[in-house]
Amino acid sequence: MRVVFSALLIFFAGCTPAVRQAVLPKSSNDIYIVKEGSFYFTPEEEKFIVKEAKHLGIRVPDRKEIKKFLEAYLKNKRYLRDVFERAKLYIPVIKPILKEYGLPEELAYLPVIESGFNPFARSPSGAVGLWQFMPSTAKKYGLKINKFVDERKDVIKSTHAAARYLKDLYEEFGNWELALAAYNCGEGCVRRRTKGKSFWEKKKNLPPQTRRYVPAFFAILLIARDAERYGINVSEDYTEGVQSTEFDKMVTVEDVITEFNIDEGLFRDLNPHIKGDFIPPGTFVYLPKE
Repeated sequence: MRVVFSALLIFFAGCTPAVRQAVLPKSSNDIYIVKEGSFYFTPEEEKFIVKEAKHLGIRVPDRKEIKKFLEAYLKNKRYLRDVFERAKLYIPVIKPILKEYGLPEELAYLPVIESGFNPFARSPSGAVGLWQFMPSTAKKYGLKINKFVDERKDVIKSTHAAARYLKDLYEEFGNWELALAAYNCGEGCVRRRTKGKSFWEKKKNLPPQTRRYVPAFFAILLIARDAERYGINVSEDYTEGVQSTEFDKMVTVEDVITEFNIDEGLFRDLNPHIKGDFIPPGTFVYLPKE
């Protein structure tokens, strides 16, 4: 058995098996009101939007579109609070991996849109995990999907795969607008519908969800920057870390929970990628740090 300590800050109190992959309805609570149903960006928010666009090397999205999605996400603050509670656990794992691949750390918030930071998330089309990998793309980037495991639900392995995929998309299309569009609808879709030209000139040719992806991402970055300003109160509770353990032979879940004295429900929450009662060699197993 080989044990590798990870900075993975994870603790689940009963994860839900699936989440809706949808933008939330509109609200303007806790926002400076200009007129009914709308609000304006403060100078600080404007500065942040421009700075992020410059950092990502993209044109600043239409403010009206960003506002629309900001209002939409703020409709259900309870859900959004839960999303950012989970984000708080995963972001310390994801950002160093993105940095390792030379990618902007802002991409760590893409799972808000993709899965609500729920590793159990499954879309109607069959995409799974934090990063919502389809089976073909997952296998292309080295994630195992078999009767024992679905590594699309493994936070570390799926993040490495997502980072490689995002890097490949950026290298192909040359900008983050088209790379993010391709992450949403597939590189083939973007090639056919934009011919690799400007996202802003050709976005009308893209699927509706893909056209909305960039402004929705900016709305999420605004909330992540200062969730409290938008009425999203994320706790500051201390969370015990866990260690990632890798076995060099096939073991059973029962062996692990007995040896490490862990409740099976907690084990399943920490290890959504393990499907049944057997753990094949080379599989990461996440256990409470203590």
